[in-house]
Amino acid sequence: MTNLNSVSVEYDEKDPRKLKIAKTISTFTNPPIICIPLFLIICIVLASKGTPFTPSFSFDWGLFAICEIISLVFASALPMAIIVFWAKKLNTDSDISNREDRFAPLIIGTASYFIGFILSWLLNLPSFLTVLLLCYTTNTFIVMLITTKWKISIHTTGLSGPVAALIMLLGPIGALFGLLYPVLIWSRVTLKKHTMAQAISGGVLGFILTVVETFLFLSLFGLKVNNIVPLKECLWIIFAIVACPIVLGLLGLAKKRGFESLILRKTFHLFAFLGFAIFYFYAPFSATTILILTGIVSILITIYAGESFSWYKAISRGLNHEKMSILISLICGVAWIIIGISLFTVEATVISSLIIGFVGAIAEPVSIMFANHKFEMDSLLKNKGNKSIEGSIIALIITMIILLLFTQNLFVSIAVGLAVCLIETFLPKELENLIIPLVAAAILGFLLHY
Repeated sequence: MTNLNSVSVEYDEKDPRKLKIAKTISTFTNPPIICIPLFLIICIVLASKGTPFTPSFSFDWGLFAICEIISLVFASALPMAIIVFWAKKLNTDSDISNREDRFAPLIIGTASYFIGFILSWLLNLPSFLTVLLLCYTTNTFIVMLITTKWKISIHTTGLSGPVAALIMLLGPIGALFGLLYPVLIWSRVTLKKHTMAQAISGGVLGFILTVVETFLFLSLFGLKVNNIVPLKECLWIIFAIVACPIVLGLLGLAKKRGFESLILRKTFHLFAFLGFAIFYFYAPFSATTILILTGIVSILITIYAGESFSWYKAISRGLNHEKMSILISLICGVAWIIIGISLFTVEATVISSLIIGFVGAIAEPVSIMFANHKFEMDSLLKNKGNKSIEGSIIALIITMIILLLFTQNLFVSIAVGLAVCLIETFLPKELENLIIPLVAAAILGFLLHY
């Protein structure tokens, strides 16, 4: 029997209201249940032709009915029936929490998905549904093999599969369902059903395997799906969904192993702005949008989870008004991103995001750990802390280095560097994520017409 007591050390929630919410989320995201509404959307899309609400639009009700029956029976009803039967037979919970007891339901689930694939193929149903059921077969078999050694989360795997399908069909609109991913991770860890690594890994596995296998099978069988989102964009969107939970998960693990909170929260700060800059410059805008939204949801669920949650421990500062401080920093960061995208060029937005990312990640640790000329920082929430002359000088140097690399203009580098130095010195800490990049971008726009 798998020992789950180690999970309680990772996150031991006592609040009955939170436990009830976590249980509700877990129930409705059970793989055979969550696939009902998600497969319904998939079948609606597959039965539709043309643009909705236009004269060219048509809907094949017969095709929709057949697709829905096949998916409902073989992707939901039969897997759910075996889970209920097996749980009663073993007198265990509906999640079949013991890893060793999951083999039979998984092998029968694999068979159910494969039968659905065969029927879909024989009935000449849309290629996408046929291949998706084959992906379900393959993924469930892979999960079964992993489960023999490690209790990977079937819940997050079961969510990511149909969400990946919706990403391929609908792009960023389908990816919105992926915002459930960080919420579901919290739910499964809160209920002590999985460790953080198991919960995160299930989703990563499901997202990547489903997309890669779908394109692979379509190519191998010579099948064609019209208007499918390109593989490259799908992978960018998937990375956008899983990036923040992965980073928070790794930082939470580092905290558990004794790393300093200051280093961890500044690492997250750097990854947040660096990640946005990379996505905004290289990725499709759809992926950048999903990255921002997933980050917001991840931070909000972290704030809600509270002090004992590993994500919270990784980004907390030990302040008197910790949650409000995190929320204000989040609001300011998102406000900057929206303003940057709306008002400034890509170059100015990317450079300014890199400035706040590196300045915020390095200046404060220098002030706390190495500085000799410290002074009390200003705070909207009256939180206690220090800044330093050394930290402000570091902000100046970092800004100048970044600008010299991108602009090769010494005058502009000095001008923006001095502005950032003054802001970092005198501005309330909570507003830095907005004001520093905003001023930097404005100066760049004025002097270089960025």
